[in-house]
Amino acid sequence: MVPNAVKAGTVILVDSKGQPVVNAVVTMASAPVATTPDTPSRSLPPAIMDQVDKQFVPEILVIERGQTVSFPNSDNIRHHVYSFSSPKPFEIKLYSGNAVAPLLFDKSGIVVLGCNIHDSMVGYIYVSEESPSWQTNSQGQAEIGDIQGDVFIWHPDLSLNHTERLAFTVDTINNSNTTLTVERIAPPVTDKKVFGKRKFNSQ
Repeated sequence: MVPNAVKAGTVILVDSKGQPVVNAVVTMASAPVATTPDTPSRSLPPAIMDQVDKQFVPEILVIERGQTVSFPNSDNIRHHVYSFSSPKPFEIKLYSGNAVAPLLFDKSGIVVLGCNIHDSMVGYIYVSEESPSWQTNSQGQAEIGDIQGDVFIWHPDLSLNHTERLAFTVDTINNSNTTLTVERIAPPVTDKKVFGKRKFNSQ
């Protein structure tokens, strides 16, 4: 396959400068974001949010509501992972290795992660409903198949609070491709103020 080839039924996401928006999440709008915990009946394997070279890996992790997430620390230093986000506020105090049990994410929404020790560490967990979700690749493309209707687009660069989703209507029926243009308005997150007004006590 040619690297820049576009398959039928593809959403192509670019910014106002024509640059691809990588790792954006495309979600069908048929299932709204829920606020009430309700674990799906089917069993889902744990997802992995690693910590490598003082970064969350992957930066954006997409899971389903009711799925657990493991937080291994692959660095040779300790981290203190936390979130103030309403779908899943939590704290994992200073630790290393695989000493922490997986956490359950039973509310859908966007969870912003930080490290209480390393301010530059920022990660995101997108907790989806059971409606289909896709992530754009390095060319800003997501192969969604034959879809017609409303979708939500999310990426941390597309809102000042890094958590807002944008609504679009797409039509990929009859092997069509849809290009969507969005505006990057959020600066890179480098300050703990985006998470809250306090830090956890690491003692």
